[in-house]
Amino acid sequence: MDYSLLLFAVLKSYLFLTIYQQAHYQFRSYVKHFLSNFLYYNLFPIFIVTVGFFSDDVFVWWLCGIYLLFCGSFYLFCRKPLKVTKRMARLIVLVVAVLIGYFFIPFAAPLFLLFSEYAVFPVLLLEKGISYMCNRPYIRTSEEKYSRFSGKRIAITGSFGKTSTKFLLHQALSCFDTVASTQKSYNTPLGISKFINETPLDAYQTVILEYGASKKNDIAYLCRTFPADVAFVTAIGYMHLDGFKTIEEVIREKMILPERLGDDGIAVLNYECEEIRNYRFQNKCTLVTYGFDYGDYQARNIEIGSVSKFDFYYLEEKLATVVVRLVGKHQLLNLTGVLAYCHHCGLDLLKIVRAAYGFHVEKNRLERKQYHRQLVLDDSFNSNLKGFKEALYILKESPGTHILLTPGMVELGKYVRILSEQLIEDIVSACDIVILVGYANTRVFYQRLKEYALEVYVVRNFKEGYRLYQTMIKTKDLTTLLIENDLPDLYRVGWTI
Repeated sequence: MDYSLLLFAVLKSYLFLTIYQQAHYQFRSYVKHFLSNFLYYNLFPIFIVTVGFFSDDVFVWWLCGIYLLFCGSFYLFCRKPLKVTKRMARLIVLVVAVLIGYFFIPFAAPLFLLFSEYAVFPVLLLEKGISYMCNRPYIRTSEEKYSRFSGKRIAITGSFGKTSTKFLLHQALSCFDTVASTQKSYNTPLGISKFINETPLDAYQTVILEYGASKKNDIAYLCRTFPADVAFVTAIGYMHLDGFKTIEEVIREKMILPERLGDDGIAVLNYECEEIRNYRFQNKCTLVTYGFDYGDYQARNIEIGSVSKFDFYYLEEKLATVVVRLVGKHQLLNLTGVLAYCHHCGLDLLKIVRAAYGFHVEKNRLERKQYHRQLVLDDSFNSNLKGFKEALYILKESPGTHILLTPGMVELGKYVRILSEQLIEDIVSACDIVILVGYANTRVFYQRLKEYALEVYVVRNFKEGYRLYQTMIKTKDLTTLLIENDLPDLYRVGWTI
């Protein structure tokens, strides 16, 4: 039983290290997750250990030890697997060493090992200090290398649309210059440093960085470390509210980027976003504004489909008709911002328009996938209110039976009920069948949608939800499935996920 408890703690370390990694090595999210799931993770192990230690029967002792290992094996089934980076390898060694040390502490060993996710706090703190000391020179090296770069420096931020805009801008500017941009969603100081240190910047004329922020002062730090000549703000909305608390804090944080530009800088702003449009600028930099109904540059006469089209205007002058294979109106808005910047800089707009038909964005951002007569709209990367509504509109216009598979939206703080309520009518209008992943995150959806004549199902995880979908399509000739948002293990709450 004693050795089983040690092995149980080692197995459980896979879970809590995965959660710690998904929380971007932040204690607040890590602790919140385990406190929210205390009984979910610990009730049965506590019961098994209690029975084992208070039993005099050797058979019961061994049976409890085997069952404890069986419980521990379930901690290995994380939706998002652990990535063994250098930092994580260091953490694994430290954690296993400490767990073995706890094993030899008289009387207290079961307590430390049973609640190992809390017992390793000193190890996580120690490693955090070690990582800071290791990372600081690495970031300093990238900062110095970046400061010597003499080309155009562009930074993109926003609550959503950052990565898609970065991809589109990279493709547009590549028609004229050599362009380097951060990979995927690398938008933290360490991620940006990795990109800069591994990229021969001298070989490029333009560098595009993505700035992410999950709490106050994140953007300010990135502006000091990696300053920009051009700033894009794609949108401001209800995202990362566990770190910011209010939308006003989000606005102030995101707008730090254009406010930190010099007087000769260029701020490219999405005026379709009310929070950006109403922001009172203190900077004297040049403003390039875009939108559908607002801004100097606008996309008008929009036609949405597998091939979309819109007219691109500057003030009242039609500049071009753009035909693209991008999915969703929000992607056309992102492209409008890119075209606005390129036209402002005097680049050959027609050359970009001709190339735009081949433009694409990162995977899992309302990506169309055709499987025989089953269409899948994969919007699983993340979710926000506007993007969710746009995806539902695309679903509504798609053929066949409309099925939604979603865990809802996360990190909405106190706004979760208000924002979820705003999606009900859109879901009812667009969907025939709704599959909700986890009752805890989708409680508002479930309670409201049951009032309508919809088929509503609640499943524990995505695998179960997708299996249910595969069962449904056997009896249907044509369907369209919308996968809206993903649900990493970090957001698991309660027994239903």
